[in-house]
Amino acid sequence: MTTAVSLSDFRAELRRRGLDAFMVPMDDAHMGEYSPPSERRIAALSGFKGSAGFLVVSQSQALIWTDSRYLIAIKTEVDAADWRIRDINADPPLGGLQDFISPGETLGYDPAVQTRASVEQWTRALNRIDARLSPVADNPVDALWARQPVPQPQPPATPVFPHPLSFTGKSSADKRTEIGADLAAAGLSAQVLNQSESVAWLLNARADDIDGLPVARSMATLYADGTVDWFIDPARLSQAMHEALDNRVALYHPQDMSARLRAMDGTVGIDHKTCNAAIFNALKDGGVSTRNNADPVVLPRALKNPVEQQGARDAQRRDARAVIRFSRWLSQHPRLDTLTERDVIDKILSFREQNDDPVPMNGASFGTIAGVGANAALAHYAVTEASNTRLQPGLMLLVDSGGQYHNGTTDITRVWALGGQSTARQRRDYSLTLKGHLAIERCQFPEGTTGHQIDVLARQFMWREGLDFSHGTGHGIGAYLSVHEGPQSISKRPGSAPLQAGMLLSNEPGLYREGESGVRIENVELVVRKDPGFLGFETLTLVPYDTTLIERSLLTGEERDQIDAYHARILAEVGPDLSGDDLTYLQQATAPLQ
Repeated sequence: MTTAVSLSDFRAELRRRGLDAFMVPMDDAHMGEYSPPSERRIAALSGFKGSAGFLVVSQSQALIWTDSRYLIAIKTEVDAADWRIRDINADPPLGGLQDFISPGETLGYDPAVQTRASVEQWTRALNRIDARLSPVADNPVDALWARQPVPQPQPPATPVFPHPLSFTGKSSADKRTEIGADLAAAGLSAQVLNQSESVAWLLNARADDIDGLPVARSMATLYADGTVDWFIDPARLSQAMHEALDNRVALYHPQDMSARLRAMDGTVGIDHKTCNAAIFNALKDGGVSTRNNADPVVLPRALKNPVEQQGARDAQRRDARAVIRFSRWLSQHPRLDTLTERDVIDKILSFREQNDDPVPMNGASFGTIAGVGANAALAHYAVTEASNTRLQPGLMLLVDSGGQYHNGTTDITRVWALGGQSTARQRRDYSLTLKGHLAIERCQFPEGTTGHQIDVLARQFMWREGLDFSHGTGHGIGAYLSVHEGPQSISKRPGSAPLQAGMLLSNEPGLYREGESGVRIENVELVVRKDPGFLGFETLTLVPYDTTLIERSLLTGEERDQIDAYHARILAEVGPDLSGDDLTYLQQATAPLQ
C-alpha cells in the first residue's frame, strides 16, 4: 500500500535525530476531533484515514491503534505486513510499552500535538521502565512529507466572517465579560484557549478551514477583564469581521504567540486535557505560574441559549425536508441496482442544497456515511472507489449524514429496506434498535443525572438477546459548530458531565453484524425541563422511520403510540413545507402503525 512517507525513510530520520521510537497522535495543535489534510500525519505514514488513531514507530516495530468503529476498516487501509493493529480501548498504548521501547531508550514526541496531560502520563510510564520521553523542535513526519513528490498540503487559511447575533443569541463582548469574571473568581488572570471551536464560539467568528467544521484554526488568550489576544493572521479576517471586533480584542500573528505567553503575568489557566504541551512549555519558559483549569468555554458553549435552541429546531425542520425528499426519491427509484453508495451521498447532499430556505447552508457537517449491506456494519464506514457498492432490493441501506446551517448543525441516521423488502432478522435488528432509541427519547431523569446513567436504556433490549454495540449512544452537538462536542454524552463510559437543560445530544443506538448488515437510528435531542427537578428530551429531528422494517409484534402499546405521535408531529410540522409527490410520500410514511 502506498503512503506519503515510507517507514524505511521515517526510521532513518529517527536514527538521524538520535531517537529510538516516535509517537504520532491523531491530534493537531488544536486538539479537535477533525484536522485538515495538512495535519493528517497518521494517514501520511500508515494509510489509515479514520478519525481516531495513534501510532508508534520504532526501529523494529510499527504499531497502530484505533477504536472499535474502525477496527474492520483499518485492515483494508494499512499494510498488515508492516503494522500491528491494536484496539485502543482494550489494549491502550501505555499498557504495552515493552512492545516498542526498552530500558535506556528514548521515545520522541511533538509537544505541539500532545496534550500536557498525555505528556505527564507518558513521562511517568517511561520512568517506570527507565526510558525517557524527548520533545522535538519540528515534527519528523512533516520534515519527510514536505520533500515528497506530492508534498504536505498547506495549512488552510479561509476567510473569517462574523456569526451574527441573530444566530448566536449573545454578543462576543457579553460572553467574554461573563467568562472573564469566572476566571477572576477562580483566582486566574487569564486562560489560554487552543481549541478552535472555543475561540470561534467566544468571538462569534466562523470560517471554513476544516470540511464540516466552520471554524478558523486559531488560538486565543482570554483575560479576566474580558479582553482577548487572538492569534490569527489579520489578513484572513473579512472587513465585516474586523468591524465586528471591539477594541478589547487584540490581533496577533500566530508566530508571536510564544513570546506573548512568556510575558504573561499572574496565574494562567490551561486545560491539561486539551491544551497542547508547547503552550505549557512556553509559559514555563517565561516563568509564568499556571494552573490546570478546564476550558471555561466548553460548558457555556454546550448550554444553548433560547436563540440557539430555536435555531436548532429550525435547522432540523429544514434538514428534514431534504431527507424526506431523498427518502421519497429512493423509495420510488425504478432501478436501484443502477445506484451506488456514492450516488446516495451525492443525492442527499443535493437535496440539502436545493432547500429554498433563506438561511444559508455551508455543506455537510461531516463526511456522509452511506453503507449498503455488509458495509453498513462498519459504524464509521467511508466509501472508497474499491468499496463503492451497488444498491440491491432486499438489502438495508444506512445513511448517517448532516448539514451545517447558519442557525444550527444537524446529524441524522436512517435505515431503509431497499425495494421495501426485508427479512425477519433485518426487521428484528431494526426493531430492537428502535426500541432502545425510543426508550432514551421518552426517559425522564432527575437533575444531576449523567448520560452514563441512562445509557443502559438504549441497550436493554439487545442485551436480552446477547447483543450490543460498541460505540456511544449519544454525543453533544454544536450550534453551527462541531457535530461532536462535549462535555455531554450518553455512553457506557463513566465520568460524563451531568445533563443540563439547553444541551443538544444525539440518540443513536445501533446493531451491527459483521459481513452482513448494520442498523443505526439517530435523532437529535434537546434537554428540556420537565417536572420540578426533572429533565427530559425534546426530539428535534423530524424524519419518519421506515415502518416496513418495524416488527410490530416486538413493540409495546406505549412504543406504538410513541411512533404514531412522532409521525403525526412530522406530518403537521414538515408537511406544510412539502407538496406533490413529496407530500403524498410523507402522508404514506407517517400513517399510523395500527
